[in-house]
Amino acid sequence: MVRYQTQAVLRRAAPTGPLVLVGVTLDGTFFPRYKAWATDRLDLIKGQVALAPLSPVDAESPLEASAIAMREARAVWNGRRSPSLPQDGQSR
Repeated sequence: MVRYQTQAVLRRAAPTGPLVLVGVTLDGTFFPRYKAWATDRLDLIKGQVALAPLSPVDAESPLEASAIAMREARAVWNGRRSPSLPQDGQSR
């Protein structure tokens, strides 16, 4: 079993739009929320993308860990609720 450090990846479609969950990272590797987004570029424009820490995940494989992390992320960012995110350079 391996312990993975996980983060939720949120992105804005427009500069003033809401942050939307687009995937998770496991130790820095991006796992998209939907397979169709696997080929989308994740433009790292300041203010357009946010990373939010999730609980570490113990799993047998990266695929299993990404599914566990995605469940946690969806429980927090389910479309309408948007908890406050850390400011640049600050941890939550």
